Amino acid sequence: MLFSLMGSLGRSSTKLVLSFVLVIVIMILCFAFAPGVIRGMQDWIEGINDMIRTPPILTDQGLILYRTLVNESTIFGILMTLVSRGLIEIAAWAFGQGYQAARKGKPAKPTVEADISV
Repeated sequence: MLFSLMGSLGRSSTKLVLSFVLVIVIMILCFAFAPGVIRGMQDWIEGINDMIRTPPILTDQGLILYRTLVNESTIFGILMTLVSRGLIEIAAWAFGQGYQAARKGKPAKPTVEADISV
């Protein structure tokens, strides 16, 4: 049971690290090869930010804190993380399916039966 828990933690930690690296790689590639997409995404994120900028249930102090913490950069980071995590999960699923298919294609190990006839 402990090894199963450690294996699960190892897999989830690997996925988190890969998600972090993939976010950086996607950002670098977008800035290098598709700056127009980044500008379009920035405009879209500004629209989202304008829609959620003033939640009606917050007090003045909560509103100040909310406006400080929720900005375009935060929304961009959340969206990039979701995209990255989705890609990582799809890749993990694909590799898992490939591994299972490869294991099913292998011939089973032959069992050795003892010959007890004399």
